[in-house]
Amino acid sequence: MGLALTGNLVAQAPVRLAQDTPFLKDPGGVVLGTLLPGTRVAAGRASGSFQEVTLRGWIFTASTKPDKREGFDLSVAADENLRGEPDGVILARLASGALVTRLSRRGGWSEVRRTGWVQRSLLAPPAVAQRAAPPPKAAPDSLAAAVKPAPRPAPVAPVPDPQRIQLRGGAALAGAPDGTAIGTLSAAAAASLEEQRGEWLKVRVDAWVRRADVEGPLAPPPAITAAMLRENPDKYVGQTVEWRVQFLAHQQADELRPEMPVGRPYLLVRGPLPESGFVYVLLSKEQAAQLQGLQPLDELALTATVRAARTRYLATPVVELVRLGQAK
Repeated sequence: MGLALTGNLVAQAPVRLAQDTPFLKDPGGVVLGTLLPGTRVAAGRASGSFQEVTLRGWIFTASTKPDKREGFDLSVAADENLRGEPDGVILARLASGALVTRLSRRGGWSEVRRTGWVQRSLLAPPAVAQRAAPPPKAAPDSLAAAVKPAPRPAPVAPVPDPQRIQLRGGAALAGAPDGTAIGTLSAAAAASLEEQRGEWLKVRVDAWVRRADVEGPLAPPPAITAAMLRENPDKYVGQTVEWRVQFLAHQQADELRPEMPVGRPYLLVRGPLPESGFVYVLLSKEQAAQLQGLQPLDELALTATVRAARTRYLATPVVELVRLGQAK
């Protein structure tokens, strides 16, 4: 059971959410929870860049408590999953304190409903089935014999990567063939062979040096965007980014995101701004406690280490907070 519209809203063609989506009390308002990718919704009335939807599913009764505020029946006692059926597929994770209406009970489960708002840009349009083209009619024998199929183009051989070689310890390094020596390898090292010129080989050795050994100022590091992470998932892991993001909600890692330790606190944020995607920001317990006062849509400037370019199911980067800066 997914998301459905109730009341006087007119249901449209159902669509699925392509990524984690904040479920808000009002347009741009308090976060009630997070809708998971694959959850079906039927869009209702719109307000600016937001769309109203109604969430309906099953929750552990023990994770709720009676609450008659604002005309509802229950409130969520602690962050809890909402499922399509008892013990079924997870549709959303509701935040502690979210108010819901109980529709029915089954064993230790309660069927609940809640209307809220999502960013309209996160609703992927429904796939349009394409009608298969009818098979071509067979040509007369005389015409078929006259028309020969075009020859297939020859496959293009891939360009090989630079060859990897092993350099022995003590090898002299020169700036050019027969040129002045610029150093000596003190230990054996792997290198990439880039060019051969007679008895000389041009190689590239990957190595690290201390900042103190660099003469003159360093150019600022290149800005790493979420789009760059998606294009090269392994290239930027371990690198440091300085991003400006928009806070959406406090979360705890679960088994759906194995790139984060289960139970580890993290922030769901939008960014890096001006990008409109989402990012998971891993926190220590101390950092999570310090950031409890954040309000939805607060902007943060952060320095973080890239832990994963995406999660198993989503193109959502995972970074680990190093420190917070001053939001501009």
